[in-house]
Amino acid sequence: MHAHKEKITIPADHQLTLRLPDNFPTGPAEVIVLADSSAEKRIVKLAGILAPDKPPPMHIDQIADSLQEFRQERKQRFEKLGKNQRAQEDT
Repeated sequence: MHAHKEKITIPADHQLTLRLPDNFPTGPAEVIVLADSSAEKRIVKLAGILAPDKPPPMHIDQIADSLQEFRQERKQRFEKLGKNQRAQEDT
């Protein structure tokens, strides 16, 4: 069995073109597309903000807003880890 893995960004039109290496075998194959977790979607969102099609209005700071989302999610994850650890210590 041969496999080829490639990180991609799904475009707005949801259409992909994939070029496989020349040494990849020809014939029947199966294609599976896996979407990443919500945290990684936010990373893609942040990347889109850094290179938008058109600039946002001057009063909106999309990068700061996205970074705040990361901070909140990080805080929630650490709080959850702390609760899980305390629960394990109690047992």
